[in-house]
Amino acid sequence: MAKFIYATDLHGSLDLYEKLLRYAVKEHVDAILIGGDISPLAAIPMQRDFLQNYLVPRLRDFRKEHKISIFIIMGNDDFSVNMDVLENAEEEGILKTTNMKVHKFRGVSIIGYSYIAPTPFLIKDWERLEQEIRKDLKVLAKKSDPKKTIFMFHIPPFRTKLDRLWNGESAGSVAVKEFIEEMQPLITLHGHIHESADMSGAWKEKFGKTVSINPGNARYVVFDSELKDIELKE
Repeated sequence: MAKFIYATDLHGSLDLYEKLLRYAVKEHVDAILIGGDISPLAAIPMQRDFLQNYLVPRLRDFRKEHKISIFIIMGNDDFSVNMDVLENAEEEGILKTTNMKVHKFRGVSIIGYSYIAPTPFLIKDWERLEQEIRKDLKVLAKKSDPKKTIFMFHIPPFRTKLDRLWNGESAGSVAVKEFIEEMQPLITLHGHIHESADMSGAWKEKFGKTVSINPGNARYVVFDSELKDIELKE
């Protein structure tokens, strides 16, 4: 059995990253999962500076002291041109990038998915139409046994307790919801909609046997691979 801590939409907040690392040590987790929107809301050079001069060095030092694995994806507010910084860190053994990849870890698989449905926002690097997302998920479903896989989607499933905007509308993905309902993954982790838990009153929801989670951007979720214990940390 493995123990995980999940965080998403940290948006370059040093306080939130440091809190995540402290929780990871305190909770004796085996791995940290970071679900996208990792950099500050800023231009490409500023995001690159954050990755090169804070995040990667900080995670390098953390990994030297603690044998805790790190799995990470970008989100829609991260410029994809800076992926090479994460890829270089992966070659160094600091972290593992997970978008459209499968990683085996202590009896389960971990797969990430950065893409979201179209938005009115300016950054379009990680946007795809629903039919494109649906095609991607068919590919991912063949890479591992979904029932033994942790899926880290940046976008939540549509019209659920996990994708509720401030105005009450939903902003998730239909394709992701269909995938969860049909394939019944072990657990799915989401983000993107920071306020959803506050609006719906729920940070997790069950679809058949699948547990789906969106903690928002300033909360952390600790869980084990057998789903015996799932706890929200603030």
